[in-house]
Amino acid sequence: MDENKVVSIDKNKEPDIDTRGFISKQIESFPLLERDILRLSLGLGESYEIMHTNDEIAEILNETKETIEINWSNGMKRLRDVSQKEKLRQENEDAYNEIRLEMHNRVVKKLRSLKVEWNLENISQVTERIMLAFFKNDI
Repeated sequence: MDENKVVSIDKNKEPDIDTRGFISKQIESFPLLERDILRLSLGLGESYEIMHTNDEIAEILNETKETIEINWSNGMKRLRDVSQKEKLRQENEDAYNEIRLEMHNRVVKKLRSLKVEWNLENISQVTERIMLAFFKNDI
């Protein structure tokens, strides 16, 4: 491996995505009728994952089709809002991690260059020298 190349520690990490699980968890806090309608229309929580039409849901829940449509629309809007917030949170976390990784890479490259400049055998010796200089009055 090239000594000057620094790679991400998450280079080969597989993304952990569970959309069905995320949606199921999010709709738990929704009003009861919205939650039931979304579960039935999206096929969540059923052993056969059957997606029902609004007519079928109206019959299952003994509600009017209009009530089902209004609550489905409200539930989907609420779910979109929650998903947008989660997307924004993930983007912010990704940006933070990217900056953190960039700073880490810069530190490693600087330590490597100091190792060469100071003719030391390893980066631990560089770190030790820096710490001793930093804490020289406190040790």
